[in-house]
Amino acid sequence: MTPYRSGRARLTLLITLVLFLGACVTTNPLPWGQSGTESSEPGGSDASGTARNGPPPLTSAEKQLQEDEQRFYTTLMGGAFVGALAGAGIGVAGCHLAGYKDARLRNCIAATTVTGGILGGVDGYVTAKREAAGRNDLRALQATIADVRQDNEKLKSFISNSDRVLAEGRTRLAALNKDVAQRKLTAAQAQEARQREERNIASMVKTLENAKQSRANYMAASKQLSGDASSRRDLDAEIRQLNTQIAQLERNVSEYNRALAVSRA
Repeated sequence: MTPYRSGRARLTLLITLVLFLGACVTTNPLPWGQSGTESSEPGGSDASGTARNGPPPLTSAEKQLQEDEQRFYTTLMGGAFVGALAGAGIGVAGCHLAGYKDARLRNCIAATTVTGGILGGVDGYVTAKREAAGRNDLRALQATIADVRQDNEKLKSFISNSDRVLAEGRTRLAALNKDVAQRKLTAAQAQEARQREERNIASMVKTLENAKQSRANYMAASKQLSGDASSRRDLDAEIRQLNTQIAQLERNVSEYNRALAVSRA
């Protein structure tokens, strides 16, 4: 194999590996090592959710919350995360094509992987939309509107389940406070019970962070796409809805954290 062909093969392998790793990324695993199914182990838990014989099973709302978290993460911004990885892979390829060796090659890869990944997220997304739309910005803008609408629907489902999980958590924490006051639980048992609520909050916070990043990306993409006034109004309306839902999820996180703090007082 000639050096040129060998170099092209390495570059192809590098980019393929970067995209493959992106496909393997997952969000937070289910807590306590559960698979998302109800536990069939004997024991169960008391009113506060404190396990008598191992960790308590997830409620249907908690399981749905985690499924929605993963679904939202993997589809947000039309899968723009792949665009970020593609941008990073292109940066790596450019370093090799430039002929850098040893320390210069390592420095180039370190710099372009970060830069390419950041730019790839938005720029890669916009480029993909334009290409799919035959380089027609109006159709690309309409496709972007469809992506924001999809994210809004996914986030709406997540928030609906977060409402249910918040209500359940408040009930468990109230029972926990009562059990602690009556000395039915040790401090260690109470802290173990609170870990369940902490994990639920972490799931909400993670989705909130992703939603905020998705919003920022859509706003950046909007500036790169042109279209008619009607389409731009539609995009602005979807982004406003995203803002409203983000504020609602922020309230749920805040209320859950407040209830958890009261149980520790």
